[in-house]
Formats: sequence, structure tokens, C-alpha cells
Amino acid sequence: AQIEAHAALILRLVDQKSDITLREIRAGLAKAGVSAGIGTLWRFFDWRRVTHKKRPPMRRSRTARTS
Repeated sequence: AQIEAHAALILRLVDQKSDITLREIRAGLAKAGVSAGIGTLWRFFDWRRVTHKKRPPMRRSRTARTS
């Protein structure tokens, strides 16, 4: 697949930011002149059995008014 030619760049983007999203990876590739869809990137990671769990969201601050 054509995306394989850019594997080093994709993996470097992931190494630079551990909680990077597929959209952010796509934007990083676009800066390098590479066009890739979200599905293509998903399959790229699936083929490598690379999984990533996003960090859980932070608890809301109790200092702000809620009503």
C-alpha cells in the first residue's frame, strides 16, 4: 500500500505525541505533502496491531460555578 512508504513518518508523529489523534496524524502527513484518509490510517495501525487508548478526560474543576 502507498501508506507503507510513509510508515516512518507516521510512527515518528506517534512517538512525538503519545495521545495523537488520527486527524492530527493526517494533518502531519498533509504538511509533508502526503494525503491519507482516516480509514487508511486506521487500517495502517490495525495491520500492525497497534492499539492506543486515549487518556481519560480530566475531572471538572470544582472552582467554577456549575449553575
